Amino acid sequence: MHLSVIESETNMTLENIYYIGQTVAVVALLLSIIFVGLQIRQNTKALKSTSHHAITDSFNQLNVLIGTDPKAGRIWRLGLGGPENLDVDEQMSFSFLCLGYMRIFETLYFQNKNGTMDAQLFESKRRSIVAGFPFPGWRAWWATNTLSFSDEFRTFIDEAMQSTLADAVPVPEPEEEPEQ
Repeated sequence: MHLSVIESETNMTLENIYYIGQTVAVVALLLSIIFVGLQIRQNTKALKSTSHHAITDSFNQLNVLIGTDPKAGRIWRLGLGGPENLDVDEQMSFSFLCLGYMRIFETLYFQNKNGTMDAQLFESKRRSIVAGFPFPGWRAWWATNTLSFSDEFRTFIDEAMQSTLADAVPVPEPEEEPEQ
């Protein structure tokens, strides 16, 4: 009898060790999953920040060009008034400036839609783009260049343009500076 009591105690001890081992393994697994989740969350924030910085940098490159190059600034200012204010070469330059802005904004639009762009940051950029809608040159450019963009983005811009123009105050035509 004495031997069977020892075997019984040994079996219980081995069984207890087994259950303790299983419990430790489950706890370790749960901690690992939590750690991975935190790492993914942190990585997602970093990617969003990097993406926003890249898009902002792209917008800023166009803004700096228009703001520091007198010829580009003139083309932009006159082009917003309408294509008739520009010669053929200037119309092409204006078209590429508009295309640049809208390609960047289309990227931003889809990043926002996919949840990889902060909604407040998207809204601030959206307001910037919408500010150009009342200008006749911008509208004329959009009317002839919509095929360069996805159907969904075109619909988004068309709807935003309609609601913006319904509330817009007419924009005065830019004047050509006198030749010096």
